[in-house]
Amino acid sequence: MRSLFEISKSGLRSAERSLSVTSNNIVNADTKGYSRQRIDKTPNGMKMTGYNTGLGVNISNVTRLRNEMNDVMLNEKRQNMSFMQSKARVFEQLEASMASDSGSDLDLSISNLLDTFSELSTDPQDISVRNSLISDARQLTTKFKDVSRNIDRTSDLILESSNSTINAINGLLGEIHSLNQTIAQADAAGAPDNTSLDLRVRKLEELSELTDYEISANDSNAVELRIGGVKVLDAEKADHLKAEINDVDKTYQIRLESGKTVEPQGGQLGAELEMYQTEIPALKDRLDELASTIVTEFNAIHSGGYGLNDSISRNFFNPTNTTADTISLNQVLVDDPTNIAASDTAGEAGNGETALQIAELRSQQLIGGRKLIDYSVDLITSAGNSLSSLNSQIEARDSEIQMLTTQQERESGVNIDEELSLMIQYQNAYQGAAKVMSAAQNMYDTLIGILR
Repeated sequence: MRSLFEISKSGLRSAERSLSVTSNNIVNADTKGYSRQRIDKTPNGMKMTGYNTGLGVNISNVTRLRNEMNDVMLNEKRQNMSFMQSKARVFEQLEASMASDSGSDLDLSISNLLDTFSELSTDPQDISVRNSLISDARQLTTKFKDVSRNIDRTSDLILESSNSTINAINGLLGEIHSLNQTIAQADAAGAPDNTSLDLRVRKLEELSELTDYEISANDSNAVELRIGGVKVLDAEKADHLKAEINDVDKTYQIRLESGKTVEPQGGQLGAELEMYQTEIPALKDRLDELASTIVTEFNAIHSGGYGLNDSISRNFFNPTNTTADTISLNQVLVDDPTNIAASDTAGEAGNGETALQIAELRSQQLIGGRKLIDYSVDLITSAGNSLSSLNSQIEARDSEIQMLTTQQERESGVNIDEELSLMIQYQNAYQGAAKVMSAAQNMYDTLIGILR
């Protein structure tokens, strides 16, 4: 008789707990990061003389339906996606800073200056053309400086953003460490904390968008994280990242509080580091090379020519340590445009050979086998080309993420129809267990009546 009561009690308890879990699934159907849960049940056995019989059902665990390998794959894709998206945002800023709606101002400024030299070669004594030449040259130097400043401004914005990214990473590492402790304590007590496990998954997803990391789990179900091969989180503590900038060469490093250097390769922080340390300096170098080449080539010809007053050995641009930031006109020419050298022979004011030689620089391959205009066009469209390439990769990667996300939702997401069906099943089970208990009570009452 006792066994019937035990069996019915376990059945009622199992059905009630199953209904509770199913109800929790239903109300969390649209909760981001929630993993569907199921009751794990095992039969209770009982040894009796001559044969075995059951003693109801035992609830062994409440299991999260989660494919952790899928999570790892998704986070790797997210790291790469965020890396590309962050780079794309910077290239978009660079593209806007280097070209106007009507085309590239830099290549147009170079072309206009060469055109004016060509015009001067046909009428070297025309003061209005000489004044136009000074104006075009000033416009070119201004454009170089504007582009250079815009690139520097973008670089500064990256630094600001990376500092915010590092703060966000540190915050997440702290939260994950706290969840590690909660999860480990629950595991040690034999009652896994599914809510904390789901929350940790969400925090790891957020972290994957900020940086790449390697993940492993210890025996207590706490995760350990490494960034660039350097441990930043374990069961004992969460380390903190900090940024360091060399005031001399402006190099940027990320270190732990312990002093170890960390080199993220993915996520938003990895992209910001790559853009700041590699892509932007390379772009700036190309811009400086263009400015330096123009100064060198123009001066080489101009310094051998003659102005209207037979002046010679005057540079067109100031030649010292030329960069896009420092390129400037020879002030002597600005003060008196008659000093612009158009002639290659003293005393021949109508000779425009020197001006023509400068104009013909347009067709010469001066930088890496490229013409000045072609090189400048490649330079100012490089950011846009990189952006276009990244957008194609982002689109492809987004499809991969959507596929994995769909797979994860199929395994971990809540299907309302399925849960409602299970709810009816558990309600019936509860009613059945209640009838068993009622039958056992009737049998007990009958037995008591007989004994009386």
